[in-house]
Amino acid sequence: MSIGKRFFILLFSSFVGIISNPELPFASDSVALTDISGAVETVVEVSEPVKTVSETKTEPIITTAPVTTTPVVKTAPAHVETPQINRINIAGRSIEFINVDSTELDAKDHVNRYKSKFLYGHNSSNVFRALYDMNEGDTFSLTENGVTKNYVVKARVIYEKIDGYTLKLNAQTIKMSVVAKARYSGVNYDLSLMTCYGTSYGNGDASHRLVLFASAI
Repeated sequence: MSIGKRFFILLFSSFVGIISNPELPFASDSVALTDISGAVETVVEVSEPVKTVSETKTEPIITTAPVTTTPVVKTAPAHVETPQINRINIAGRSIEFINVDSTELDAKDHVNRYKSKFLYGHNSSNVFRALYDMNEGDTFSLTENGVTKNYVVKARVIYEKIDGYTLKLNAQTIKMSVVAKARYSGVNYDLSLMTCYGTSYGNGDASHRLVLFASAI
């Protein structure tokens, strides 16, 4: 049989098959093709793969926290209070005094105040030599913890020293404790100020005591 007749019979058979079963070529996604030699080649249509969610790459979203700056707070330097120096201002001099609990303590280069009324010190030029220049009616002041109080001299008395606890005035024995209480001739004063007087013994002591009795004004 010639090639032409074979091709015609094959073509006619295919046409009859389509007429009797028209859905045959569309039954699948594969189409059968017959070449001239009678071989059948199958062409498969490959659909585009669908990407799943897991295959889809997303760029990570990077969020940055807002940058906050802490303000620098400058603190003022701590205030350090300077301790108040207590002073007695007398006869043009300003002399430091400190509080003591015994009259036996040496006053050295300042004035000691025993309890609230009795002040004593050496008769050196930078301490209580100033008492030598004071007389009745003269005034002076005490500055303590920033508060100043004024006084006036009411009596100026010179005692003979007997010992550390006893004085003598006009043959009358006077206890040092009485002078320390600012008491003189039956009168209670606000302050008594004492220093050495008379003949010096060369050891910081002397034969007499000069005492000023004063009242607040």
